[in-house]
Amino acid sequence: MADMMIPFIMLLIITIALVLERKFQEEKIHEIYEDKFENWKKHNNQSNEVQCKELVGLVYLEDYKLEIELLDDKALSPLERKKYTIKKKG
Repeated sequence: MADMMIPFIMLLIITIALVLERKFQEEKIHEIYEDKFENWKKHNNQSNEVQCKELVGLVYLEDYKLEIELLDDKALSPLERKKYTIKKKG
């Protein structure tokens, strides 16, 4: 039994050394990636705001005449200045 004690102790020491080395390396890699992430956040100034469509009015066809019913008054000025585009769906 005594002849197996020395290899067992060596194996235990090597195992502990490898576990501690791995923990040290993982912490080092984690710090590197945190620094890279902070650097990316600092240099990435793109805004993630997405402009979406807003319903401001309804268009009806009555007796071959178009009727526009506005839900919001801020669409009145572009309509009066004829600043709009017509898109055909379907």
